Amino acid sequence: MTNVHSSVHVKQPVEKVFDYVTTASNWPKWHPSTVSVSGAVFHPALEGETIVETVRFGMARDRFTWKVEERQSPNRWVIRATSERYRQKVRIAYTLTAQDDGTLWEREMCFDIPKSLQLLDRLLFSKLVKKNSETAVRQLKEVMESY
Repeated sequence: MTNVHSSVHVKQPVEKVFDYVTTASNWPKWHPSTVSVSGAVFHPALEGETIVETVRFGMARDRFTWKVEERQSPNRWVIRATSERYRQKVRIAYTLTAQDDGTLWEREMCFDIPKSLQLLDRLLFSKLVKKNSETAVRQLKEVMESY
């Protein structure tokens, strides 16, 4: 299992950040891999709801049907999916902590790579995921602080 942890401080209240990051219609605005979303996307997704996300990694595309496994507003949100094309199992957890001058947002992504793709993962995939995660948290900060 590969873990990618990213975090950023956002100068906005924790409730505002939580609602924004858990509303999937916002994902294409800040996550570089998100091409489109459908399902429960126009409100902060609730436990048990699903979100279908089409993603792009380099030249590859895949689709994830996320299920919200945990929602403790405004501090924790966990989703899990298996990708359609590559059968990759992924879990993403958001942990948000209120601070005097804003919110600490932490994003942890854990994923398994099928055996058939493990060489490609070592050469490229994990590096690309880490780069995209860092870009995502940086862009989220920029978007949220421009309000």
